[in-house]
Formats: sequence, structure tokens, C-alpha cells
Amino acid sequence: MNRTILIILVFLFSTNSYSQKISISLFNDLSLNTVLITPTAGNYKLITAKGEIRLLTDQIIYLSKVGDSILVRDANSNLGTWARISIVGQSGEDVIRVKPILPSFPARKYNDNISFYVEFNRLMTINLIDREKYISCVVEAESGPNREDEFYKAQSLIARTFALGHLEKHKGEGFNLCDGTHCQAYKGFIGFDKSIYEATLATEGEVIIDTSKQFITAAFHSNCGGFTANSQDVWLTSKPYLVSVEDKYCTGTRNANWEVAITLKNWKAFLQTKGVDTTLITDIKQFNFKPVGRPVYYPILNQKIPMIQFRTHFSLRSAFFSVQVRKGEVRIIGHGYGHGVGLCQEGAMQMALKGWKYDKIINYYYKGVKIVNITEVAPSSPIIDGDIEKIDSIKIDSAKTKL
Repeated sequence: MNRTILIILVFLFSTNSYSQKISISLFNDLSLNTVLITPTAGNYKLITAKGEIRLLTDQIIYLSKVGDSILVRDANSNLGTWARISIVGQSGEDVIRVKPILPSFPARKYNDNISFYVEFNRLMTINLIDREKYISCVVEAESGPNREDEFYKAQSLIARTFALGHLEKHKGEGFNLCDGTHCQAYKGFIGFDKSIYEATLATEGEVIIDTSKQFITAAFHSNCGGFTANSQDVWLTSKPYLVSVEDKYCTGTRNANWEVAITLKNWKAFLQTKGVDTTLITDIKQFNFKPVGRPVYYPILNQKIPMIQFRTHFSLRSAFFSVQVRKGEVRIIGHGYGHGVGLCQEGAMQMALKGWKYDKIINYYYKGVKIVNITEVAPSSPIIDGDIEKIDSIKIDSAKTKL
């Protein structure tokens, strides 16, 4: 069989449910025109319609979009122009560096294989990677290095559950998932902490399902501030396993508490957009608000304004806060970081430090769920939750700000 056809078939089969391979669109938010690739470990071959070219470690190859084709060149000469090429690893321990040139973007390293072709008027860059390698990279991007193994195991279940539940998310575009927050943060092979991959392999094939044997919406956030949120209080859909729980483990951690000052003028202006006649407020103490537990609404003049609307408008870290007004200034005393639904990462980290096992951590934050092998999931399970998946009223780069 022609080698190029074989590679394409591998890509097609990788989109089938629960394959050991998964296809990820890299730099998905960029309109790539030129990239530089460099093998850094293992043994790679460049596969074209006319044969194979062996790539050397640290060899520099440029790929440029030319119409509907790809011009391939090294430091000395043009190697050819093809509609599609694949960079295929031969050793199983292959790592390749990809540096976008036009537009410019920091380089990243990736495991396994990458295919390039032109579509949507850009250079498509598709990483065909072993599923568990992908999961470990997502865990590291979402969690950072040097955490407890049991925390990494819990996070790997979350990442795997999301990935396998959304394999058809980009089906119409020819790949499984993208590398942005639209799917899961994926920054390739970071390699800071090998224990992440070991923890991922320790839970290989395990996912989280609900009582109907469907993948759960495995929501998580940085810090809940002491109480997680009900899904229906943040999003449009109620999930029976995403209910508020008290979390005393995260309250002393980095993102547990914060404060922001807002002028009373701006506070009033926002309330007026919500139909509140602030001229009827005769005492500034009427603006004060000190909730018991995690609030859903801010009460003012017999009205209730959803807390998440304040978070969005004022770019607050969370929708869990109290209000104190003095001398023309509104002090927002806040708790937590993120939407508050599902697993609280900083709480889960503290649980792991105290000896909690990953299954206990999962069942603390997601009520009435089961951890099972992928073979036990109902066939109709892959889902795309239009109103709940990965939704946050403020986009936060987890790798930079969460932990």
C-alpha cells in the first residue's frame, strides 16, 4: 500500500470512538502560513506522495503555504511541493519542535506524528498522538509541575473524560480536538515532570460517568473559595452531579481570597443598566452585601441581580464576593478563582497532600458518579454541551493564572 495513503488512513481511523490515537489541530487560532520544524528526539521521516525523506535530529525544515500546496525546504534547497506531508516518528519516543514563523508565535514541542495540509486558507497542522501522551500534556498545561500523584490522577480522569466525550467536536474539520480553551489547553510536550505521565498511565482508560453511563461534564476551576457552585447557578443546565459542596481545603491557598476597589459611580452605573433606580437609595449601606455561603444573586431594592453578571462586567476573579461601601468606594471582598463548578484544583491538591486517593477526590466534587473503564461507557455517550462545556464568563488562561 502507498505509504501516504496508509498515513491518511491512520488519521481517518484515529477519529473513530475511543481510539488509542487522537488528532489535535495545533495553533488552531492562528492563520499559519509558514512554520519551522526540527526533530529533537527519536527518529523521524518526512512522508510525501513521492516517497520518504529521513530527517536528522536538529535538522531545520521550513514549510510554507503556496496556494493549496506546501513548499518544503531545508537550509540549503527546496525539497519539493506537495498537497500534504506527514512527519512520522519511528521510535515511539519521538519529539518534534514546531515554530510558527508567519505569523510568529513561540515554539512548542510535540510527541509522535504531525501532518500538514492547506485548508481554510491556512496551513493546517495536525498532531496525531497517543491518547495517554495527549492526556498527560493537558494535565501539565492545566495543573503545572510538582504536584501530588493522586491529584494528577484525578486531573487525568477529567482530561480523558472531556477528550473522549468530545471526539467528534471538530469532525467536520477533519480532526478530533483543537489545542485552545475551546477544547482543552494543550501546549505539547512540556516535560517538566515525568510523574504526570506516570500518573496518567496509572489511570489509563478510566473515565467518569453519570448514572446513565454517559460521560459527565467534567468541569473544574482554580479555587472555589470555600464552596463550589451549582451548575444551574452559573450555566443554563442543571447537572445532578455538579452540585455545591463545602470545601474547607482550598480556603488557605493562593487564590482563595482577593479584593478589588470600584468607584461608587461605576457601581451605580452598572446597577442602572440592570433596571435599578439608584436615586431611591438614601443610605450607602443599602449597597452593602455579606452573603452566607456562596451567593447566586446580589439583592438591591427588591431586585436580584445574578452575581455572574458582576463578574463579567467588572472582570472579577469569581462571582463569590461580598460588598462594602465607604467614602465613595465599593470594596469587593472576593473568594476563589474561576466559575466554581466541579472540581476545585487547589482544594484537590490539598486533599492529595493529606493522603486522599484520586477516586475519593473525584467523588467529593462530583456527586453520584462512577469511575469506570472506557469499555463500560454507553455507545451514545460522546457529547457536545452547547451551553455548559468549558464555559466561563471570563476567559482565563489556566496555565498562566490558575496555579
